[in-house]
Amino acid sequence: MVNRIVRHLLNSVSSLPKTVARLLLNVYNLEFLSREKTIVHLKPYQLAGSPVKQIFLPGVQNQAELTTLVFPPCKAITCQSYVWDFRTGTKKTVQLPYGGIVFNGKILCPDFESYHLVKNFLTARTRTVIDRKTVIVPWSHYLDGIAFGGYYDFVILVAAKMCRIKEALRTQVYTEAVVTYPLFKTAYEQEYLSLIGIEPDHVFDSRLYDVRADRCILANSGHWFYPDPADIFALKKQVEPQLNIARTQQNRIYVSRASRRKVVNEGALLALLEKYDFTIVDDKPRSVAEQVAIYKNASFILGPHGASFTNIIWCEPGTHLFELFPPNLVVDHFSYLARIMEMSYSAYSHPIKMGHTKYHIEEDIFVSTADLEKSLDILFEIV
Repeated sequence: MVNRIVRHLLNSVSSLPKTVARLLLNVYNLEFLSREKTIVHLKPYQLAGSPVKQIFLPGVQNQAELTTLVFPPCKAITCQSYVWDFRTGTKKTVQLPYGGIVFNGKILCPDFESYHLVKNFLTARTRTVIDRKTVIVPWSHYLDGIAFGGYYDFVILVAAKMCRIKEALRTQVYTEAVVTYPLFKTAYEQEYLSLIGIEPDHVFDSRLYDVRADRCILANSGHWFYPDPADIFALKKQVEPQLNIARTQQNRIYVSRASRRKVVNEGALLALLEKYDFTIVDDKPRSVAEQVAIYKNASFILGPHGASFTNIIWCEPGTHLFELFPPNLVVDHFSYLARIMEMSYSAYSHPIKMGHTKYHIEEDIFVSTADLEKSLDILFEIV
């Protein structure tokens, strides 16, 4: 009955997420804790923490129009990172389908607030209840494929966080615990989990299983654009020794995109890049090891803004990232990652808009090859 009422409300009114969330919380006698209140609530259980960091990002000229800046200079301020370890006593934790933990009538929020809360209560799927001693919960969000659900989100917000958790726990606790969250269901997810020491039979999709535990390990997501550098280096520490991929080349690579945010005049762009001996990296599935090798062996990376650039965390210091943007989507998280990886960075955003899209994140990109040629000649010191 409750689900039917909520569905009716959602179909009737377009701006109801917060209203419906409040209704559901009242119906189920639950209290939602904001991120700030969750941190306060879990303070007695803090196992590890990393302080806020401020990283200066210099201004970045627009290579399409050098009199303008793509990014003004700013301070990138991270969030404090936490790992919490709490035992539940006589009551076990209950997990919502999209990963959130409910304990003593409170929904904990270690990630990005409550816009997805309603989704937890609209699922018609019956989940299998299982009991475990210790559960690690690294992620609590609905994967919509727009705001959350891609390669960047998994690597930075799940895999890197798992490495933070691993460093905070005793080895036996980490290896014996089960991990449960709404799975991304990708090959790279399975590979990363294996690389950071999680056995396949210790992983449960929270949309299918309601894992109840006596001990719960949580960690928070920090700033979406400015992740804690300690998490990035923890991930590198876990993954790189196992793959053992050394830099043997210094390639100039162009990373193509086949779907949204592709370069509309890519044929002309590729013809120009032949002049500079670029290798073309096609948009197709690759193993984690293949992606690490491509970026480890790159000295110059150019391409449209996209999740593949998450892999610059594998680059050697001094590598140059040159990022292409549509006019309505200019975001600095790869500029930030390049900074903490001690890389060089350039950006290009042409003012021509390539038609209307539902989301700015989907808009394609036009590149003036004449303008780009001038920029590359300067960068490569061609007279």
